Amino acid sequence: MLAYCDLHIHSCLSPCADDEMTPWNLVGMAKVKGLDVIALTDHNCALNVPAALAAGKTYGVEVIPGMEITTREEVHLLAYFPDAELALGFSCEIDAHLPDIPNRENLFGNQIIVNSKDEPCGKAPKLLLNATDLTLDEACALTRKYHGINVPAHINRGGNGMLGVLGLMPPLPEYPVVEVAARISCPESAVKGRFILHSSDAHRLEDISERDFPLDIPAPTADAVFNWLRDKMV
Repeated sequence: MLAYCDLHIHSCLSPCADDEMTPWNLVGMAKVKGLDVIALTDHNCALNVPAALAAGKTYGVEVIPGMEITTREEVHLLAYFPDAELALGFSCEIDAHLPDIPNRENLFGNQIIVNSKDEPCGKAPKLLLNATDLTLDEACALTRKYHGINVPAHINRGGNGMLGVLGLMPPLPEYPVVEVAARISCPESAVKGRFILHSSDAHRLEDISERDFPLDIPAPTADAVFNWLRDKMV
C-alpha cells in the first residue's frame, strides 16, 4: 500500500517558519494536499507536537512526533519518535543542551507554542536555531534513549547538511536512511546503499509537499512509517 508522506515540516515554533504555520493550519494543508503521514520536526524543540497530533485526529492525517536537532558540528539531524510522551521527554533534555541565549524576535522570528485548540499559549525563550552541545554520536545516543530513530537532514545542502559540514558520509551501516534535498545535486557515492527520503522542509504552508513521495508500507499510518524506518536501521 502506498502512503504519501512529508516527514520534515516546521511549525510556528521554529523561528524561521511563518507564524501561519500553526499545527492545525499545517495539518489542514497536508489534508488538502492529500498526504497520509507527516512529521512535525521543529528546530530543537517538540512542544507543538501535542497540538499537531490533535489536529491530525480531526483532519484524518497521521502525525509522527519529531524534531530537527542541530548538533555541535552544526549538522541537522532529524529525530522521529513513536509517541508524543517520548518526544516531549527528549525535547526537555535537548533544551538542557542548548546555550542559554534568548531569542530576539525582531531578528530571528517568533517561537510560538500553541495548545490543542491552536491557540498561542507561550513562546520558547531560548533561541532554537542555535546548535546544541551534543555531537552527532551523542545526539543519536540520546535519541535511542527515547526509542527514537535518526535521519540526517538534507545531506546535500551546504549549510547544515552532513556532506557540506563533514565533507563525506560516514560509512554504512551508519545512517542507512538519509534525506536528500530536491533540486540540489548529490553525489551518488554519498547515497549508494542508502534509502533516500524526499521531504519538503516546509517553513510556509504552500511549501508542504504534494503527493510526490510515496512509501510502500503495510498501512498509511504513522506507526507503519515509523516501523518501516526503524526496520531500515537494523
